[in-house]
Amino acid sequence: MLSTAFRTSRLALPKRGLRLNSNSSENVRSAIPLSSLIERLNECDQIGQQIIESESTLSQFTHGQSNPTYILTSPTSKLVIRRKPPGKILPSAHAIEREYTVLKALGTTDFPVPKVLFLEENRDVIGTEFYVYEYVNGTFYKDCAMAGATIEQRKAGYEGLISTAAKLHTLDYESIGLEKYGKPDNYLSRTVETWMKQYNASLSHSESDPTMSYLYDFLKDNLPGSTRNSIVHGDLRVDNMLFTDAEVAGVVDWELSTLGEPFTDVGLLMTPYHTKPEMPIIGGLMGVNLDSVGIPREEEFVERYVDKTGFEELGEQVDYHLTFNAFRMSSILQGVYDRAKGGNASSEQALQVGKLAGFVAQQGKKHAGRFMKGNRFGEGGTGAAFTGKRAFSSSARQFSSSAKGEELKQRVKTFIDEKVMPIETEVLSQGYNGGDDEWKEHPLLDGVKAEARAAGLWNLFLPAISGCSNLEYASVAEQMGRSLIASECFNCQAPDTGNMEVLHMFGTDEQQATYLDPLMEQSIRSGFGMTEPGVASSDATNMSASITETEEGLVLNGKKWWTSNGCHPELKMLIFMGRDSDADDKPRHQQHSMVLVPFPHPGVTVERPLKVFGYTDAPHGHAEINFDNVVVPKSAYVAGKGDGFMIAQARLGPGRIHHCMRLIGMAERSLDLAVRRGEERTAFGKKLKDFQVNRHYYAESRMAIDSTRLMVLNAAKKIDEGGAKNARKEIAMIKIMAPEMAMKVVDGAMQIHGGAGLSQDYPLAHFYAWARVLKLADGPSEVHLDAVAKQVIRDVEKGN
Repeated sequence: MLSTAFRTSRLALPKRGLRLNSNSSENVRSAIPLSSLIERLNECDQIGQQIIESESTLSQFTHGQSNPTYILTSPTSKLVIRRKPPGKILPSAHAIEREYTVLKALGTTDFPVPKVLFLEENRDVIGTEFYVYEYVNGTFYKDCAMAGATIEQRKAGYEGLISTAAKLHTLDYESIGLEKYGKPDNYLSRTVETWMKQYNASLSHSESDPTMSYLYDFLKDNLPGSTRNSIVHGDLRVDNMLFTDAEVAGVVDWELSTLGEPFTDVGLLMTPYHTKPEMPIIGGLMGVNLDSVGIPREEEFVERYVDKTGFEELGEQVDYHLTFNAFRMSSILQGVYDRAKGGNASSEQALQVGKLAGFVAQQGKKHAGRFMKGNRFGEGGTGAAFTGKRAFSSSARQFSSSAKGEELKQRVKTFIDEKVMPIETEVLSQGYNGGDDEWKEHPLLDGVKAEARAAGLWNLFLPAISGCSNLEYASVAEQMGRSLIASECFNCQAPDTGNMEVLHMFGTDEQQATYLDPLMEQSIRSGFGMTEPGVASSDATNMSASITETEEGLVLNGKKWWTSNGCHPELKMLIFMGRDSDADDKPRHQQHSMVLVPFPHPGVTVERPLKVFGYTDAPHGHAEINFDNVVVPKSAYVAGKGDGFMIAQARLGPGRIHHCMRLIGMAERSLDLAVRRGEERTAFGKKLKDFQVNRHYYAESRMAIDSTRLMVLNAAKKIDEGGAKNARKEIAMIKIMAPEMAMKVVDGAMQIHGGAGLSQDYPLAHFYAWARVLKLADGPSEVHLDAVAKQVIRDVEKGN
């Protein structure tokens, strides 16, 4: 299907919607003989007028990984052709005959499907079986967050999505002749067996993942006691629907449809609530402030579906069906990967998509664990459970956090004021003064951390733990920025936060047990080895550190620096990013991998701590580390070989704005200190606050802080609405503006404090150092300026 935006021009591609293959129509014609296709179409009485080859264009849709689909545009009509892929395919897969059957039957009802014209089972026409249906007008959204839609469009879209699912699952399939379309009895048990067979048949180029065996056993051993029978779409998602402003205009891609348990469709529709928007290809809604974007919360989704169907047992079965869908999707992705490696994939993205099979299986294991703990939605999935602790209050304004977010911000602020600020000077003095204790954690921190944890103010950066959206956490991070030690008191300190994100999203069970769990407890620390002294690290493709696969495992060589936590006494793990030794023939952004390296480890040497404007930042430090023929097992790969850049982008996730919000906190405290200093000090017969130059500083600082905060909150909101890709320009702008603003505000505060502002008696000098560091640490400001300029030019050229 095509979006209405797409139909205006074949060359000017829209921001959302399916895109034409980069191949020309001639290349598509070489895959499908256009003359044979048109000759067959002209035999169909339902088409009516003759389609002329010379005036027709045939283009392939690039979205989707299964049956190749094309649009034929002629002077008289627009038709969609869906075929089986050429080459070897798995038994019972790509059953377009079944798609045609269910679409034809549903076409006799008011259920929204395209009108099918005919099925061609003669392979001689275009090389494989195919069927044809009429083009449907509607808007296509490639992601579950419906990026580009308005709030009202999302509200209507999700209401239509839930209503459409309910209508399908309550339809009398026998009355439209589909009573033999499937075997609904023992559907779950049989389907689990089928997908396990499909998975095992897709291991031509891979080893079996033991997590799939775990999921198989779980699903077989925990079959729900009560099941229902209905038409099941099998792949019911936002990107298999077309929308108008008020309803679903069409549901497509019925390849996996059958008769069976309707909750399997619902489980797939709810899967995005448990993955992040930054997740490549899959996307997600985890951490999104759903109230502010018009998307129902998970519990509301269940409630509305139950209201429309009466299927009250859904609430207690949700996590089982989330597990089922993760198992099924992992099998599908493994098949995509296997076809891609065998040269028989329908999309250029197939290899990247297929690599997500292991990650999806790990998500399934998490769903299974939640199922074993009991029902999250209360008896029958309705009633008071929907106002439980998972709910967000709907007080959001454009850049306001939810009521939950405001309450959390105030709790963090109060805790910092009452518990953190009183010990800040003493804790920092240990690092400033050097000596034997410099590289040890100050004992005063232990008690404050214990209190923060007991108060539920722990690991707030991770949406899966805190439930915070980016917009909500932004305000929390600002409060933490007011103190140089606050983030650590809540276990929200870099680089551990980013590394925990990586392990949470991509780590295996063993990796998570070894490193993620202790990091969440803050019983160990970790480092991230990416920047190198010998190359321009603003372009990560310059990276010279290498990863070589041998029979013994992975051999790592290279020098890294500015590895934060590299000198910490509790450092136990490093994430090493390097270039694969056999990467020359691979695409530019598939040449690097990330590997977990235990510390200490043979061949890993901390050469020296690097000072930042004279600060060692003890006990964490920023180390220069040498990796000399370091050997680790192949199981140390994070995600998989060649996935380094994909992981790096996901790692940035919400962390893209954390530094910026902490800088605002630093600036706020600096301004506060400057005003107090102006009140307390007198020079030349009047208070410092009464000198015009200082009053101008106060005013200009207030405007700079508030305007930068609005820019950061706008970026957070856009990330919540459509993921980090949706906010690339806004993220780049705040990474320029926030350090510049903080440097200016802090510099003025130091000036008002005189010599005291340069000393360890105030945090100002350290604030200034950090602000200056962040003009480089998150990528040089010049790189971000260039990115913003390119986007501005594109926007103008497109008339935006």
